[in-house]
Amino acid sequence: MTEPAPEQYVKLLFELDQDEDGYPPASAETLWAIKVGEGLFKLDNIPFFALGVAVNDIVSAVPEENVFRFKEVVLPSGHSTIRVIVYDPSDVPAARAHFQQLGCSTEQSHLPRLIAIDVPPTVSLEKLRQELDSGKDAERWGYEEACLGQP
Repeated sequence: MTEPAPEQYVKLLFELDQDEDGYPPASAETLWAIKVGEGLFKLDNIPFFALGVAVNDIVSAVPEENVFRFKEVVLPSGHSTIRVIVYDPSDVPAARAHFQQLGCSTEQSHLPRLIAIDVPPTVSLEKLRQELDSGKDAERWGYEEACLGQP
């Protein structure tokens, strides 16, 4: 499989709704995407704050200055996005390794205890939830299901 040419990569802008506590800590998030058609893009990194989107989703967006503004998901990929806040910063590498062993990809945020997890359709969400709940019960982390691509 060939890698997309650098000029095929664009930044997509996602507006974020902040709660009364100021979360998420920004009013917008940009994600890398690959242009796949006129106004259509395939998401190429894991969202930290945007809700309802996941890796490989095909989305529509409109051009705006140096970015494209997200409009909607056109074709869901079946991937899911989970966000985990690890309570002990020194536990982040072990937590990431744990999720990677389960078949997921992870990215670490600029917020040192926040990791985003991409759950491909080949990974059982039920099994993953058991692991997430186990870590939550052990007070290792809290988590949020930001986008569920499978039942």
